[in-house]
Amino acid sequence: MKSLPLLAGTGLLLCSTPAFSVNLMLDFGNPASNSVVAAPYLTLSPGHASDSIPAAQTSWNTITTSANRSDLVYGDGSAASGITLDLGQESTGGNGTIDFGIAVGNLTLAGTGGAIAGQQSLLGTGSIYGDNSSSTAAGRDGFFGSGTATGTGAAIGMRIDGLAAGDYVAYVMSRNTNTNAASYPMNLYSSVGISSGSFSFSSLTAEIQSNPAYTSAGYSGQYNLFVEGENFQAIRFTIAEGQSFFLAVDGGNDAVDRRGFLNMVQIASVPEPSVALLGAIGLLFLFRRRL
Repeated sequence: MKSLPLLAGTGLLLCSTPAFSVNLMLDFGNPASNSVVAAPYLTLSPGHASDSIPAAQTSWNTITTSANRSDLVYGDGSAASGITLDLGQESTGGNGTIDFGIAVGNLTLAGTGGAIAGQQSLLGTGSIYGDNSSSTAAGRDGFFGSGTATGTGAAIGMRIDGLAAGDYVAYVMSRNTNTNAASYPMNLYSSVGISSGSFSFSSLTAEIQSNPAYTSAGYSGQYNLFVEGENFQAIRFTIAEGQSFFLAVDGGNDAVDRRGFLNMVQIASVPEPSVALLGAIGLLFLFRRRL
């Protein structure tokens, strides 16, 4: 379990040559509200908190429909030329295949934080979900699959085409932010491969986002930190030239909710070590051999 502070740290990548321009930030927003990420929430994200995305990169892509997108921008505001986003969901809840020809069933997860007495609301001062239900934090609102919570609920998914070959981390927040009644775990499945109109994930191993809940009496600021595996997942993947990245989100407990929820996704490139760093390592190795 890895806890990340809200503010960027001292910079774990100072000795690397980062390809900053390929960082992509997707905010799945509620079209019924003001869902555009804005100050003071522009850097309130696991990608920023981990220093994978620089604080100066604050250009979010606001996704309010299930339609394909080819007009995306990178975190630095430059055009993400050649990058496309496709969304979809299961045609039948529980069949284990995302159909990118079927629109996501629900686009209006408001992110109210929940209002069950005795349970801590997800929203509050310093929360990663935002201070209140009017906040524009990327993790507050989102999309979710159609169907009933414990019956016919559907998984939802996305496909990213056009990424350059290399290593990446996908930071994902997936939670039903309308309730604080209980923990709502989500199963996240990912893969890379040839672009396709569907994504079969039933045979894949899930990465679990546990989404714990807290009683008011037992709460001590847990929602104020990004914790990998609890309120976000970091999915590491390597992609070859011409391959696509696939992601599916499914409810992790059928007795609680079968529907998949998606609040935000950040695709951050993993920088290669700089020539200077490699040279320094070589000199150190040579120096140690001469001792």
